Amino acid sequence: MTRSSVIRGVAIATLLVSSPAHPDPATCEKTIIGALRSFKKTHLKAHGKCLDAENVGKISGPCPDAAALLRIQTSNAKAVDKIGAGCSQADLTALGFSGSCDFEPGAQGAEGQCAVLPATTPQELAECLKCWKSAALTQLIAVLYASHASELCGGDLGATSPGCSPLDCASPLPAQSDLGDSGENDCQRAIGKVGIKYFLTREKVLEKCGLAGATRNDCLSDLKVQIALDKAEVQKEAGIKKKCGNRDPVADPPFCCRTGTGNACMLATSRQDCIDNLGGTVQEGKECVAGSCSPTPGMSTITWWESCPDASCGTTPLSSLDDLIVCVDSTADGIADRLLCLQLGTGWCP
Repeated sequence: MTRSSVIRGVAIATLLVSSPAHPDPATCEKTIIGALRSFKKTHLKAHGKCLDAENVGKISGPCPDAAALLRIQTSNAKAVDKIGAGCSQADLTALGFSGSCDFEPGAQGAEGQCAVLPATTPQELAECLKCWKSAALTQLIAVLYASHASELCGGDLGATSPGCSPLDCASPLPAQSDLGDSGENDCQRAIGKVGIKYFLTREKVLEKCGLAGATRNDCLSDLKVQIALDKAEVQKEAGIKKKCGNRDPVADPPFCCRTGTGNACMLATSRQDCIDNLGGTVQEGKECVAGSCSPTPGMSTITWWESCPDASCGTTPLSSLDDLIVCVDSTADGIADRLLCLQLGTGWCP
């Protein structure tokens, strides 16, 4: 996804809080990355757990629910405390933070809310970075859990989204509904679980390399880094294929609105129409044929994007599970690149 370069100046506003007595920018940078890594892990896994429960009807949603929010807020507070205790004004100056949170001038929506935050103390910088990361991480979850993207992003997936960084060209929008306790949902859980693990592994491997002083290009060409990233890629692909079989991504798979005894059904314009207006029960993977819910022959699908919601804008349609896996790759890699640029500076910007 095309992103403007992160603004990283050398001038920094006067810091007004207590900080370490002796400047140590290397330790400060390690503290920032470690604290935010823990926050990212909690944010992603709390959302995933909530969505998995919502899909099978264990909770009513929306996600994140109260339990997920509590986990995220607790991790948030710990990250602020660690960064505040581990960084000084001199550290932040040496690392190139400018005292501004306006990393992408002209940003709107959730990102625009981040851009106006103060960033003149270690604690403020922590909140600033976490705000940008939260928007990007929610974007990742919205791509992985396609049938709940609108819920996660506050009903708007574009530049003005109040809940996430924008998803480019997110059309056609997948059917927004719970998947139920089904084989399709088993596939969705796998996409979420291994997609999150792949993203966190990629970031951790590259962060470790970056902390040693290497640039993005240096790290990506390092043999050890390549081996680690290839291993993560193999595990991600195997995890998705194990649970998804040969399912093809379809934005709006067939469904049947069961409205009576046995397999009696009525035609519905949408899943919500079936529930709200016809008083029916949605049965996925079936169609209403001659008044009876019948299996759709030869179809095995997952409610997902038919076009990867990135800057390609429909030029790379998704028609197979392999295409879906490539989209998970490009989305996770692109978001990881943006966050690494944010943390490690312009030498890490794509």
